[in-house]
Amino acid sequence: MPSNSEALLAECKRIEENCLYTGQTHFEMASQKAKQASGWLVLLPSLVSAGSGLAVAIGAPSWIGAFAAVSGVVSGVATFLGVGKEASAHETAGKLLTQLRDEARALREAHWHELSAEQLAREIRAFGQRYQAYVASLPLTDNAAFEKVRKRVKSGRFQFDCDATSASPAADHQALPAADHQALPRATKDS
Repeated sequence: MPSNSEALLAECKRIEENCLYTGQTHFEMASQKAKQASGWLVLLPSLVSAGSGLAVAIGAPSWIGAFAAVSGVVSGVATFLGVGKEASAHETAGKLLTQLRDEARALREAHWHELSAEQLAREIRAFGQRYQAYVASLPLTDNAAFEKVRKRVKSGRFQFDCDATSASPAADHQALPAADHQALPRATKDS
């Protein structure tokens, strides 16, 4: 039967892992939403508007100009309403969960031995409550984004280089990987 500290550290690692998967899923959703918003609601209407205006200018029937007007309105309204808000919300969610994951990792790997069992339990309980509060209040994700992230995590993409190259004395408590901090929107080789 594991000691109380071992059980608490195992729970801390679960919180870390939950934050890794959920946070990276939010980063994936942010990337997807940014691409969708900029493509369908801003770029495409702008291109249709430009093409229609040009066509009328070089002699096409004047009714084609209506496409330019409608496309301009769609693009303008989308920009005014902030089509990137959903992407920004997911990016913020990913950042919050990454911060919590880093705090949990630091406690589990470096600081836990400085605390009494009661203090350790209180800290880990607070991490769990923060995670639950984040999940309850952050935007929803989808299974496709989660599965994409799960494959990246399982491939070892998020493993610290220092953990992969050296055997540490705390091998039982190795860190979960660091976050993949990508500026949005940014295409990667994987996407």
